[in-house]
Amino acid sequence: MKKIILIVDDDRLTLATAQKLLEEKYKVVAVNSGKQAFKYLERHMPDLILLDINMPEIGGFEVMETLQKDARWSKIPVIFLTADRSAETEIECFRVGACDYIAKPFEPNIMLSRIKSTIELDGYRKDLQRRLDEKTKEMERITIQAIMTVANTVDAKDDYTKGHSMRVAAYSELLAQRLGWSDEEIQNIYYVAMLHDVGKIGVPDAVLNKPFKLTDLEFRLIKGHTLVGAEILNDFKMFPNVSVGAKYHHERYDGKGYPEGLRGESIPLVARVIGLVDSYDAMTSNRVYRRRLNDDVVMQELERGKGTQWDPELVDIFVGLIKEGALEKMWMPEEDMATPIFDSGKILGAAMSGEDILESPVDYLTGLLSRQKGEHDIKMGLRAQGGCLILIDLDHFRKINDEHGHLMGDYALKVTADVLRDVCENEIICRTGGDEFLFYMAGVTDEEAITAKVEELLDHYHKKQEEVEALKDAEISMGISVSGPDGREFEELFRRADKALYLVKQNHAQRYGFYQRTGMLRTPEQSQGDLDKIMNAIKSRETYKGAFQVDYDEFNHIYDFVKHMSARNKKETQLLLFTLFSSNGSEVKLERMETAMQCMEQAICKSLRGVDVGARYSSSQFLVVLLGTERENVRVVTDRIVQNYFKLYGEKDITLTYDVAKFI
Repeated sequence: MKKIILIVDDDRLTLATAQKLLEEKYKVVAVNSGKQAFKYLERHMPDLILLDINMPEIGGFEVMETLQKDARWSKIPVIFLTADRSAETEIECFRVGACDYIAKPFEPNIMLSRIKSTIELDGYRKDLQRRLDEKTKEMERITIQAIMTVANTVDAKDDYTKGHSMRVAAYSELLAQRLGWSDEEIQNIYYVAMLHDVGKIGVPDAVLNKPFKLTDLEFRLIKGHTLVGAEILNDFKMFPNVSVGAKYHHERYDGKGYPEGLRGESIPLVARVIGLVDSYDAMTSNRVYRRRLNDDVVMQELERGKGTQWDPELVDIFVGLIKEGALEKMWMPEEDMATPIFDSGKILGAAMSGEDILESPVDYLTGLLSRQKGEHDIKMGLRAQGGCLILIDLDHFRKINDEHGHLMGDYALKVTADVLRDVCENEIICRTGGDEFLFYMAGVTDEEAITAKVEELLDHYHKKQEEVEALKDAEISMGISVSGPDGREFEELFRRADKALYLVKQNHAQRYGFYQRTGMLRTPEQSQGDLDKIMNAIKSRETYKGAFQVDYDEFNHIYDFVKHMSARNKKETQLLLFTLFSSNGSEVKLERMETAMQCMEQAICKSLRGVDVGARYSSSQFLVVLLGTERENVRVVTDRIVQNYFKLYGEKDITLTYDVAKFI
């Protein structure tokens, strides 16, 4: 295909001569003014322009200046044609950007040679440019892959930020589009946002994933990720402002942010955009201490922080995007892309068969089955093949919450759930309450096999205690019930597991136990030892501030109240432990034990004053605090309680004793 040459000259003879000379090798287009030249260029792209310098209206240098300013035409090679042979004119031709200079009247061979050389050189230039563009695109692709890898590596350091950098980049891009930025600026902020948290590479994982309050040093390490990120990206020149986004995305509009405390519009706009969408993603992502916030709550938080934490104009625009649902359309959370557990056919089938329709199949905190889903699946399993239920309780959970905060408590529950999941793989496990879990072994009724699994679970838990500070003071107790000839009904097996767990928790040396229809009561000697243990616990915690912590939960609620009341009234307070025991020392049916315990509790409650306090201590013991009572008056109260007990119980196989200690 012939190359196209545009000749611009007001002299018709020059145009005709040049056209005749060149038309054999080139396609020649001739125009007689700069105005005509621009008209042609609006629709066509020549390979070379031969341009006369001296023309009426628009001279050659003016035409050249316009060509150089327009990106469409600036790369077209130009050769000037002129009768002026002065050195100054030649110098000016090259200064304004011409490739060559041909004097009039021109010598045909010289003209053909220079045109050929210029077109060939331009071809070489275009080929080099093409290769450079290809290399640049390849480098950009590699760079983008590197950016994605770095962003994913940073996100992987934190258990709860998977995909965070990509979402922040996508939200920033959308907000930039709504702000009317150019395509180049939009692309730039996408990659700047992708790398905004790169400084977290320099923060220890233990600090990033710490589930409770950070120390001052740890908080300084977290805050330092902005400066570390800026330093890492300082020499990264492919995208403008890339280090600015990393350094300033935690600045606040009111000047209370970090690292430099910038205020208002002194914060770079790129950082203001990223800071806003970064906060949005944090609020709409699940955390160990809470589930993701819904859009209504998020919009309220954004409005509350408008003008203090975030740029008010950006907040207004971003809230508009939330209301439009634009963010949901462009980014579906990973959890929403998961395969649904139930489809409409299953739900309809359940409704027709009379089964419960399950609404919340997963516990949001631990990731285990919810109680409703777990009980449903266990019931189905029991009907099919029986098995055993293991009710698991996390002991001292209240102590974790009170001493370390609820965030630490949630973390302890999550770690415990992870242990259960690892050991009880492919079995049904659910969270039944705050610190309770239920494990179903389908078809397993052999006590040795069950014991082996329980021992394995305890072994894994104790190993995890050595790794996780949250579990240092915790322990697990397990009550086990096995289906048998008397039935496989879930409710009855759960009740038995609960009773077994209750007995285990009263025997602090035991971590698990099977449901038994009979059991041994405490002896009078054991009762005195129990009271001594309670008194030792009280004496060893004299300096403790806040809720009293011992091995039974009920007493937690009463210690501080009684202590403060006694100290204020300056009166003695007595601690009594009432204990049931077998008259002949033999085992007693659990149902009889529970009946006797209920009678003892009623007798005590009838005999106490309004200021006294009582709490069940074990399956056969009741703890009483007599406020402002001297030792010599205790016998009157205890005789009344014993008399009332025997009236209510009416049998002599289970009798009652008590032990007394001065409380304060």
